[in-house]
Amino acid sequence: MSAELAQHRDYLEGEWRAAQAAPLSLRRAMLVAMLIDAYVDRQFAAAPEAEDILAYRAARAAAQPAIGTVLALCGQGDGPRLVIEAMTVPVEDYGKLSVEDFMVSLYNGHSVQRVMIAWPDGRRALAHDVLGTAMAALEDQTDA
Repeated sequence: MSAELAQHRDYLEGEWRAAQAAPLSLRRAMLVAMLIDAYVDRQFAAAPEAEDILAYRAARAAAQPAIGTVLALCGQGDGPRLVIEAMTVPVEDYGKLSVEDFMVSLYNGHSVQRVMIAWPDGRRALAHDVLGTAMAALEDQTDA
């Protein structure tokens, strides 16, 4: 890994920790998404065999769906966007909640707010889950 990639990765890791510490911050989640997007561009720049950035990004998106979602989110087009929504927590999942979330759910009809990725077709995914998967997938460039 080049020094430039390592420095970007360190910054990305720090912002990822900050986003996890502020789970309802759209701004922090979007910053992590933008840093992932920029990291993919830096990986392209560091790959001497890669010739076309758009083809490189498309290959990464196809090979790693979480990265594809992040790239689409950062594209700010008609695709996915970040939203804060209430989601119902099944009673069997209460043990997985923090004490704070458990207390909130008791007063809000068994629901808690989460940062979600929302697609125009109605699909939803927990933003932090997708970002975490994309973070892990950054090092896998085998299909790019």
